[in-house]
Amino acid sequence: MLGVKNRKALGFVAFAIFCGFIGAGMGYAYSVAKYGKGTEQGDEQQKAAVTQEHEYKYKPTSVVEEKITPSTKMVYQYYYTEDGVTEVQEDVPPYFMLDLTLSDVSKYYTAWDIVSFSPKEVVLRKTIEGESQQRYVVGQKDGYVAVYYEEEQDGVSLKEITGISVDGLSEDEKIRLNQGIKIVGDEALARTLENYSS
Repeated sequence: MLGVKNRKALGFVAFAIFCGFIGAGMGYAYSVAKYGKGTEQGDEQQKAAVTQEHEYKYKPTSVVEEKITPSTKMVYQYYYTEDGVTEVQEDVPPYFMLDLTLSDVSKYYTAWDIVSFSPKEVVLRKTIEGESQQRYVVGQKDGYVAVYYEEEQDGVSLKEITGISVDGLSEDEKIRLNQGIKIVGDEALARTLENYSS
């Protein structure tokens, strides 16, 4: 017969085995509840949970809006309704347009249609009732912004000297004025002079 010590040891071993089975069963029940039954469905649920967590972690928080840079080519199209002429003027962006976004341009230039907008090129189009108009050159004379008529045969002739001093302009703008900025039409001239006066 078994001694008292052996019976206690055997009882202890049986109790430990019983607790192990209970623990394993609870662990299995927990994993089935959390991850499914270990089938493909459970595997798919687990993969979906991991994928969803991964996508959540790496989604961008904001989209960077494209802006006008110093190297952006500005293209101004003037469409005249009476003679169907579209005159195109290409230029570098003026200093006050740098860092403007598409929404900024559409807000500030309501009379213009935005044909395209990217950091490489911005195309603005304006429809003008009437015929195509006079060509001008905006430059400087005696320290002030000046407007010249551009004439095919005689070159340029002075139209007016404005009250806008070139002293407050950036060096780049002074260089552009010294080279002469070609303008087509009265509205484009008014816009350009307004930009320099602000």
